[in-house]
Amino acid sequence: MISSKYLFMEILNQELTQEILRLTWRNPIFMSIAIASIWLVPQLLIRKIMEKKYEKRKIEIQKNNIEKLYPKAPK
Repeated sequence: MISSKYLFMEILNQELTQEILRLTWRNPIFMSIAIASIWLVPQLLIRKIMEKKYEKRKIEIQKNNIEKLYPKAPK
């Protein structure tokens, strides 16, 4: 059987858990910040990656256009 000391700790632990849940997960301000961060952080990372690819592609297209305008003369 569970001794009274462990039973008290279990009850205290459950109460503490419920209080933490009440203060965080059930708090609308916390939830809105959590959802916004989950939504925005991946967007920012993907945007940064896409921007780098766009810049690389832009430079490549520019180089190709310059080569078409000024072809290298054979030596």
